[in-house]
Amino acid sequence: MMRLPLLALAAALIAAPAMAAPPAGTVWTTLGTNCGPIPNPGRAEPANLLRHGKQLLLVDVGDGAVDQLGKAGVPFETVDTLFISHHHFDHIGGLFALIGRRYQVVAPGLLTIYGPPGTRAIVEDIVAAVTAGANGGAVVKGSARRAPADMVKVVEIGDGDSVALGDITVRAVANSHYVALAAGESGPQPLSLSYRFDMPGRSILYTGDTGPSEKVTALAQGADLLVSEIIDPDAALARLRKSRPDIPEATLKLVHDHYRAEHLTPAAVGELATRAQVKAVVITHNPIADTGLEAARAGITALYKGPVTMAADLDNF
Repeated sequence: MMRLPLLALAAALIAAPAMAAPPAGTVWTTLGTNCGPIPNPGRAEPANLLRHGKQLLLVDVGDGAVDQLGKAGVPFETVDTLFISHHHFDHIGGLFALIGRRYQVVAPGLLTIYGPPGTRAIVEDIVAAVTAGANGGAVVKGSARRAPADMVKVVEIGDGDSVALGDITVRAVANSHYVALAAGESGPQPLSLSYRFDMPGRSILYTGDTGPSEKVTALAQGADLLVSEIIDPDAALARLRKSRPDIPEATLKLVHDHYRAEHLTPAAVGELATRAQVKAVVITHNPIADTGLEAARAGITALYKGPVTMAADLDNF
């Protein structure tokens, strides 16, 4: 059985950065503001952190999320709650690292993962991989190390569900990210969720990945902050044509339809923010090149007159 010496474990924990003093009040941190699957040297994959007092909620866990937490001054082992919006890889690519590295440092407590149906099966497979990598569950001599499966709890949630976590109430609605799939695919319909986080004195709506959606508009009503995805369908398709000239035109049409129906254009973000009467907008999950950001902002502000921020990684709101 593989053993991790106590001195090595102690050194790893000592080397970990101390938790930074949290910003005052309730803070939303955009840990990663890219959208997958193409890497962006200036943006990590989708992940966010909600800090409210001593409560830490990770919202989506894209590739690199654990390292982004470190850059934000938050030791990953102190995060014990995760909300997953949906199962596209750019939103869950960092889950193996989160579970595995919590196991490596003998993180205290339990990581509770909330997500749509199918989350449990994904987590069980990751736990199996972590267990295999630890030769069946390595132990530290002289200490009690729990098995990876004992360090994780999964709660599957769906459309209209609500979760109370201390001072935070989380409400979920099904959005329109899979509408095109629903039209032509057989089998169980996947679910993509948008979340509203209500705290004393502040409310935040996180769209996750969605197209225009009446349910999301209703859930966002009066929110202090709308954290929204965005896409420029024409620019995204032009980049795809240039980088992959081998893709058939029929496939490109399907991709373009997906961009328009299952994501939010700048105008759609502006319409959502205006109809929901939110107080401010933060843009993330952003594939738009720097040269196109001002045009995208103009597309939003043509319909919405409140403040709009095009978020960068590690911004606080």
